[in-house]
Amino acid sequence: MRKYFLIVIIFFICACASQPIPQWKDASFRQLESYKMNFLVDKEDETQPHFVKAKKAASSSNDLNLLATLYLTKYALHTAALEDYDDTEFLRIDKLQPNPVNRTYHDFLKGDFTSLNKNNLPSDYSGLLPMIDSKDLIAATRRISSIADPLSRLIACGVWVKYLPYDENIMQIAIDTAAKNGWRRPLWAYLSKLQQYYSDRRETTKAESIRERLDLLKK
Repeated sequence: MRKYFLIVIIFFICACASQPIPQWKDASFRQLESYKMNFLVDKEDETQPHFVKAKKAASSSNDLNLLATLYLTKYALHTAALEDYDDTEFLRIDKLQPNPVNRTYHDFLKGDFTSLNKNNLPSDYSGLLPMIDSKDLIAATRRISSIADPLSRLIACGVWVKYLPYDENIMQIAIDTAAKNGWRRPLWAYLSKLQQYYSDRRETTKAESIRERLDLLKK
């Protein structure tokens, strides 16, 4: 995820250093950052307006690749919170202006691992591909826990938990990451998932403990 945010950041500041940054670039970047933070801390009423404003500002460039990056950012955040999303807008963009890097990241987020080109993925994610192929959960847990960027780590957890066999260890990585950064939306999502995990295995005491924790946190 860091690399994809860097694409956006570089785009906003890549104008010649001796020239002022165009207002639309600065506005789009600030709105995207606000969208990201409000999403993660679950300020629902303040989330979507920032994305709409970021999209409107970025549209001034007439560059569909930049618009695709905004949508991929949105999808990645939903993945980090174990949420489904509608990817119609990205697919429309990809049809008009295909970009293999963007498409690979999209497919990774959607759990379509059949034809991923590892050279088109950031190393944080491409390093997971052998574990995805073998469904090696133990190795994947070690790999994900070593990802330095917390949002990238959380997205990797989201992809694995949504599409591959998982256990409590990988969910605990996500819970710890979200809690450390104060990201309430993914924190609740993974705690709820962990509660269901324990319930499905009839580990009643553990499931009840998570339920009580969620009740306390939501008050």
